[in-house]
Amino acid sequence: MITLNGTIQRRFYFPADPLTALIYFSDLSRVTYLLPHISVVETYSSDRVRIRYQTVELGAYTINIYCDLESTVDVEKMEIVIGPMNGGAEVKQECTLNATTGYGFYSSYAKLFPEDDGTGIDYSFQFQSRLLRPRGLSMMPKRVVDRIAHSISLGRVEEIAEGFMENAIEAFDEWYADQSRDLARQWLAARESEMLEIDRNQGKVRNGS
Repeated sequence: MITLNGTIQRRFYFPADPLTALIYFSDLSRVTYLLPHISVVETYSSDRVRIRYQTVELGAYTINIYCDLESTVDVEKMEIVIGPMNGGAEVKQECTLNATTGYGFYSSYAKLFPEDDGTGIDYSFQFQSRLLRPRGLSMMPKRVVDRIAHSISLGRVEEIAEGFMENAIEAFDEWYADQSRDLARQWLAARESEMLEIDRNQGKVRNGS
């Protein structure tokens, strides 16, 4: 098996007020497109997606990892938490001579706060998976494979974190230009309506109706 496990923490400045930044990053189905090496393969809703992480390592071996994600936004705390989503379709582990495919787990946390004329963001994420070895690596000693996997994990999570920050800032102006001048009020009103609907549905379940 190949074990990939990378964790990183970063702080960056975002050129918008905290609420606008929170709204921008709250749509999981949009912001996952900003992550390097990651593509969205299925969108279940604005806060639930399936992604695929894909890279070519050592110039020859293709790594494919699928993850199901769900995001939670806390407006009062100005936090966004992304974690594993339950109920996704099974991903079969398989390998060939120069490729391996399996399932993985991605989680991230972002805390937003006022900074100068914009927003400071404390951002961290973890990415992990256990994969079958491509058959081309079958003769390589386990300790060597583990060392390579560790190096890949650290390097790739740094690329994802740094690239995400750069891509998010670059894409913001175009996104913001398409928004209503009343963006914050409309978003908060829509969110309140969604929360009320969830509460009503949960009440029906508790009452057996």
